Amino acid sequence: MTPVISFTGVSFEFPNGRELFSGLSFSLPPRLTALVGPNGAGKTTLARLLHGELRPTAGRITKVQTVTLFAQRVPPPTMTVNQFLGADYVWDPLSENLLAGIDREQVCTDLSGGQWMRVRLARLPADGFLILDEPTNDLDREGRRALLDFLKRRRGGMLLISHDRECLRLCDDILELSNQGLAKFGGGWDEYLQMRQAERDGLSHALEKAKQQRDRAAQQRAEQRSRQDKRNRAGVLAARKGGMPKILMGARKRRAQATTGMVDAGTHARAESAVHQAHQKLSELKLDPVMHARLFGQPLPAQKLIAEARGFNAGYGTWIYPGDLNFAWRGPLRMALKGGNGAGKSTLLQAVLGRELPRTRGELRRGGLRALYLDQRCGLLDDAQSVLENARNSAALSEDELRAGLARFLFTGDLVFQIAGQLSGGERLRAALAKGFLTYDKPELLVLDEPTNNLDLVNVQFLENLVREFKGALLIVSHDEVFLKNCQVEHEFHLDEG
Repeated sequence: MTPVISFTGVSFEFPNGRELFSGLSFSLPPRLTALVGPNGAGKTTLARLLHGELRPTAGRITKVQTVTLFAQRVPPPTMTVNQFLGADYVWDPLSENLLAGIDREQVCTDLSGGQWMRVRLARLPADGFLILDEPTNDLDREGRRALLDFLKRRRGGMLLISHDRECLRLCDDILELSNQGLAKFGGGWDEYLQMRQAERDGLSHALEKAKQQRDRAAQQRAEQRSRQDKRNRAGVLAARKGGMPKILMGARKRRAQATTGMVDAGTHARAESAVHQAHQKLSELKLDPVMHARLFGQPLPAQKLIAEARGFNAGYGTWIYPGDLNFAWRGPLRMALKGGNGAGKSTLLQAVLGRELPRTRGELRRGGLRALYLDQRCGLLDDAQSVLENARNSAALSEDELRAGLARFLFTGDLVFQIAGQLSGGERLRAALAKGFLTYDKPELLVLDEPTNNLDLVNVQFLENLVREFKGALLIVSHDEVFLKNCQVEHEFHLDEG
């Protein structure tokens, strides 16, 4: 298959001299390819190089088609959907599917995040090479289905940057950008996961073997030194019994010490060599920055009240919910709130947490649980403060305890002094998780509102593990069905059903 885009020895360096990657060579065929890798690896920068917004520091990029970049965030204009699409817009089944249910006379600034994403997708050109940078962010379930259909039905080359596993399973090839450069895997997503795990298992085995060699060398060093010390002591005793002059005894002692030193130096060198080998094996792993915090939470009795609604509704002008809400949530419930964009999922979370709403009717009783809440914008953080200050102002812990806690969320050394308002999306979520977990030793209720939007796959999986082992009650809003399944969500509450 003839390549559409080719990279030959491409390097990129920031103006401050920091090199992001060097000597990349690969090609993209006219089919669907995924680009994956940890946050900060340079996926968006690579996309901007492909698009032509950035120029490589070295190397050559060859393109035989026009390249369109679908960016993560584009502010909507103050014009109607029809005006945005243009008078010469060509309607086809694909665009009709994306725009289903959207009022085309509605002003774009009044659209929900998911609706605006779908309108943008509908205006993409039908030909040429397309780069999609995290297109599932802000999409509700209906929008995600439309995107999946778009990826299946669009013809031509596409590069998908995403952590959404439903989308990734549609890709023909996988490009992995890591601290070891760029690797290409054919055969699709599931085969990529198998190959990657096999690679990790092999390197982990080599690392473990190197550590064992280091430990054996250290043990040998200790045993040899112990034997030499015994010989030295025996020699001194024999010399004393034989009446050896002190000057000769001193010379023998110095020779024994020199021999011990040689044994010590030799075994120490072997131990250090094994240590170096272990670190070398570790550096060969394509390391992803993985959080390793744990949060078990406080188990709830089966009849402990979370919240109870009787004829409850909320609104800012009109009432949000098509039918008043009636429910009773108790005990260690694991519940996903379902509904399209604008269905009022976040509003209900706010009500359950006791936040004041402009207008309500009916009754909503709350159980007063210790709750940890993480919203889409990570509003738990004070953007003017550093990561360390955010944690210090809410957690009654010593400085050492704070630093150790932050390290579990990958904030080590000077990274704790980063200002929250200057963090990337993934970093913000890590900082908010850290602040919340350090503030509440054992929360009884964990409330998550679209927590995976800015996380790379490795840390999505970390969050899944964390949520899965949480022992309290869980309320979660997410359109990622794989994430919900892996978090062992057991119940759904639909808000857009009258």
